[in-house]
This record gives sequence, structure tokens and C-alpha cells, in this order.
Amino acid sequence: MTSIRDQIIEIICVASRPRKPDLSDENKSLFEVGLDSLDYASTIMELEEKYNLQIVEDDMEKLVSLKDLVTFVEARVAKP
Repeated sequence: MTSIRDQIIEIICVASRPRKPDLSDENKSLFEVGLDSLDYASTIMELEEKYNLQIVEDDMEKLVSLKDLVTFVEARVAKP
């Protein structure tokens, strides 16, 4: 089973195709690693669908890095 982090990385990579963002520094802004606003919006929509979340605008302003996304999703996803 893949981790939430790995799943989010895959979502980001799919959203940003054909470019491949450099996610080696999980604290860097997603915009600094190669995402544009459309990639970011696609990533947020896919996270909402995959994890059955509602991400409001206030949350989006705080979700700027891979680490932010992982922490946000892990805190809201029920673990078996």
C-alpha cells in the first residue's frame, strides 16, 4: 500500500505533465518547484475527490508545499 505522501506526489506529477516538478524539498512552494496555477487547481480538485475532502479557500492559502498538503490530508483521512 502506498503512503498518502506517495499518492499526493503522483497526483502532483499527473497534474503538472508534461513537466516534472522537483519535489525533493518538500518544504518548497509548489509554484517554486514547477507548478502553475492550473496545475495547483487540478491537484486540489483531485485531492478533494480522492480523499473525499472539501478544501476551502482559506485552507488553499496555507497549502503551499508538498509537506503542507501531506499534513493536511493525513489529519483529515480516517485511518483503518
